[in-house]
Amino acid sequence: MILFLDGGYCTAATDTVCQGGIQEYAQGEELISVKIEDDMDWGSVCRYLEDAHAIVLAADVYLDSVPSKVLRFLERVEQAVIGGESIGGRFYAILYTELYEGEQTSVAMAVLKNFCVHANITWGRGLGIGGSKVQTNIRKRGPWRFFRRRVADFKASALQEQALFIRERIQGTDAYVNPKEVSRKEYIRRMNQEMKKINRAKIAQNM
Repeated sequence: MILFLDGGYCTAATDTVCQGGIQEYAQGEELISVKIEDDMDWGSVCRYLEDAHAIVLAADVYLDSVPSKVLRFLERVEQAVIGGESIGGRFYAILYTELYEGEQTSVAMAVLKNFCVHANITWGRGLGIGGSKVQTNIRKRGPWRFFRRRVADFKASALQEQALFIRERIQGTDAYVNPKEVSRKEYIRRMNQEMKKINRAKIAQNM
């Protein structure tokens, strides 16, 4: 059984290949999805943690860190392990960032690895995906429409590779990917345009 922990990856909300793709690439193995919240059913979560051969956390990264609710969840898991709960599944991470380079998730990845050390959970592999806003931007008209299929493929292929590690229950070297078909300069330019539009809309609402 694969336990998929939704740590809040709103920038990847349209990326349907994340959860569904992991299950498909894992050859239909049972996947239980749990959204990390402060009021979770902890008894059920503990049972899932005990039974899962793989634990997959998907989350956005902001300012080099995963959401605070994810950190609180990890602390609680660590305390449960100290209290005697058995967690034998390997831990895999899928981290998204709005920044262009997937490597920008490396600090958050290190935090998760540190958690695994303290909770005595085996680290499987981490995947850091940059340019998570690309999918939103390329829907609009303009030259980016030509990149639609290729940009989507860079995420799908990376997730497929991650799923293979999960399915085989093996460890691997952490990987970081970015939308190479779109230049970093163009990506930042479009992101800045989006931010200006959002700010103008907020100012208009407050007037």
